[in-house]
Amino acid sequence: MFRYLLFTISFLTIPEECDYSSKEQEVAPIQTTSTALIKEDFFLNVTQYTDRLEFEGIDNSPAIHEGIDFINENRRIDDVPVYSVLAGKVVYVRKGCPEEHPFTRNNLLRECGSGWGNHVVIDHGQFFTRYAHLRPNTISVSTGEQLTKGNKIALMGNSGRSNKRHLHFEVGLKDIPFNSCDVAQSFDSVTDPKIFGF
Repeated sequence: MFRYLLFTISFLTIPEECDYSSKEQEVAPIQTTSTALIKEDFFLNVTQYTDRLEFEGIDNSPAIHEGIDFINENRRIDDVPVYSVLAGKVVYVRKGCPEEHPFTRNNLLRECGSGWGNHVVIDHGQFFTRYAHLRPNTISVSTGEQLTKGNKIALMGNSGRSNKRHLHFEVGLKDIPFNSCDVAQSFDSVTDPKIFGF
């Protein structure tokens, strides 16, 4: 009986891993800006883009724009792959968010995935990266999967709170582990990816 009790207790403490898929709209808190001391050799070719919108925020205040938007408006290219910037473990996958059209304002469930739309979060040990607004039904990784630098994650899309096809890319810190079976979750703080060479 003692052995059974130990097994039951340890079984209950193992976090469940799943990919979260839903057509609901949710809200996550705005992330705070911080200057992270991260020294890594990033894979800088996260995706192909024709334009970009930079990170915006002041330390210890809510971020105005929480990451970099890599925009691709080349209509001759149907599929724009998105790649992991470092090796790490997939800790969150959000699926189920629709996309109206790649090159116009998405009006379908704009707050799906807390506005990030379909997205993936990867744990790199000391920090996380988020890849957002991914095209529906193109995410090729799952929660719990170990990735290497440069692994293909999905295709760039226009899901969630998005006005045109782009990748919203974030670098963030979080103390509490992601609940992979729940709605979209914020980082405790986000850092300007540009300081790492993006």
